[in-house]
Amino acid sequence: EGNQIKKYVKILCAALSMAIVFSLAACGGADTGGAATDDGPAPSGGGSAGGLETHVVATVPKLIGNNWFDSMDWEGQRWAEKNGAEHHYVGPVEFDSAAQLQCLNDAIALQPDILTVVPIAADACDELLKQAKDMGCTVVTHEGNTLKNIDYNVDAFVNEEFGVNFAQKTAEIAGEDAVVALTVGQLTVPSHNAWAQAFYAYAKENYPNMTFVNPMDGDKPIPYESMDSSEESYKVAKELIQANPDLTAIFAGSASSTNGIARAVREMNKVGKIKVLGIGEASGLQVEFEEGSVQYSAFWYPGHAQYAAYEVGKRVRDGVEIKDGDNLGVDGYESVTIVDGNNICGRAWIDVTPENYKEMAEIL
Repeated sequence: EGNQIKKYVKILCAALSMAIVFSLAACGGADTGGAATDDGPAPSGGGSAGGLETHVVATVPKLIGNNWFDSMDWEGQRWAEKNGAEHHYVGPVEFDSAAQLQCLNDAIALQPDILTVVPIAADACDELLKQAKDMGCTVVTHEGNTLKNIDYNVDAFVNEEFGVNFAQKTAEIAGEDAVVALTVGQLTVPSHNAWAQAFYAYAKENYPNMTFVNPMDGDKPIPYESMDSSEESYKVAKELIQANPDLTAIFAGSASSTNGIARAVREMNKVGKIKVLGIGEASGLQVEFEEGSVQYSAFWYPGHAQYAAYEVGKRVRDGVEIKDGDNLGVDGYESVTIVDGNNICGRAWIDVTPENYKEMAEIL
């Protein structure tokens, strides 16, 4: 289905008098539903020109302007067109927690029936989402399974299984005695940390000779932060390589980090000596796979998670119970698993290897 997606990005800044102000320095968005007028944002569940109820839906990603997150706009709009809804895509133009919180405020001011968000700083987003819930919004997160003020969280997979997969791939590629560094985008992102902790726990149980260079907090490792930045991850990786001459593997736990870590490995003449396994779409890692600075990556199509999140929101509002095995109508979410009551997990990650990266690049 990814090959059929019309890749366009609509990024604009709409001034909404009285209610919200979108700042070009902080937020951008695609207003594809026409919910905003000169009189301010349309009310929740506002009527259409024909008098029929039109649901207002909005999503706030971590960042707009790249294919990874903008796929959430494309698929969100596809869901909205199918369901007769007005879709708004509002997010920061730079990866910044404060800017995302401003964008989340702006999205809440639209009074959407369904609000979805991919949080950068989970706790701070949670406070704002309480306001949305109090207003009657149905709230669904992606990569936000620790938040409290939500109806459901939708993830592409069970986070612990994803982390275990990386531990297994590391043992396969770098050896069961690998010396590993665990990195994440930010320590405040629940999913990133869940992957790293599951990686470590599985490795300690199954690969007793695998060691980690991370500092420890009791019996748990503290992942190194790349700040979801290619440049910062490059600096972090250089420091790790310099400080740990026996390092043989790096887990890049953020889609924004894998390129930067691979660059450090390449520039320090460690290609083939240090194995890089990370998150990232195949299209953005073709050079790295070609030169051998990345050995394995896994990704999911965030747009499908967005489609599923809107569908979950609709079912909540319709009073439909969501159960194990339910089909949410999009690839990877045909038979979901419910974890801890309100965490909905698909089976949607995609493996990328030196053998298939060109084929996978046609998807994302």
